[in-house]
Amino acid sequence: MIVAIAGQGEDAGNAIVAANLALLRARAGRRVLLVDADPRQPAGAWSRKRFAEGLKPNVQTEAITGGDLGVRLESLERRFHDIVINTEGRDTPAGRAALISARLVVVPVTVGQVDLDSQYQLIARLNSARMFNPGLRVLFVIMGGAADPSGEEMAAVRNYVAHVMSATLSGTVIHAQGASRLDCVGGHCVCEAPERDTRAAAEMKELYREVFVVRQACAA
Repeated sequence: MIVAIAGQGEDAGNAIVAANLALLRARAGRRVLLVDADPRQPAGAWSRKRFAEGLKPNVQTEAITGGDLGVRLESLERRFHDIVINTEGRDTPAGRAALISARLVVVPVTVGQVDLDSQYQLIARLNSARMFNPGLRVLFVIMGGAADPSGEEMAAVRNYVAHVMSATLSGTVIHAQGASRLDCVGGHCVCEAPERDTRAAAEMKELYREVFVVRQACAA
């Protein structure tokens, strides 16, 4: 299964969601590849630090930032059970290839990122991808701080989600402070640090379940 993570802007939370999903998938005993399609390679830096610190499981990561991502994925699919793609927060050939190849796109969003004008490019990319990938499903997930979104904020997010075809809003809100950045210092992920943030760790695991367990069961 190919899962792409796509959000608008440099700090959209793409890398943190991609790393957590890949790590939890590896913990489930699957052969998983984390593809870093962001030229800054935040997921790659996190994976290298994790390996250097001897943390288990090690998550295999490969940087593929060019327009040949789609072709590369065809061969990689034969070697791995699952591929999680961290895309850049803007329109790129690699990002478009990821959307066309994926079965599911996860879109991290904060309540301050739901202005339709500023998010128009991402909305257009997601809708255009379905012309080439009609089975593509889109799952939005709210990334926030300690407080729950207000009713007004939730209404704005739902209105945003409604502009994307075949899109749904996750019932899970990730309450992780600084969740838009990976911990490249210690190599840890939100999902494996319950001593620091029990709620956020549980929420990342629930998002994983929604992506890889519930949705695969529905597709079967």
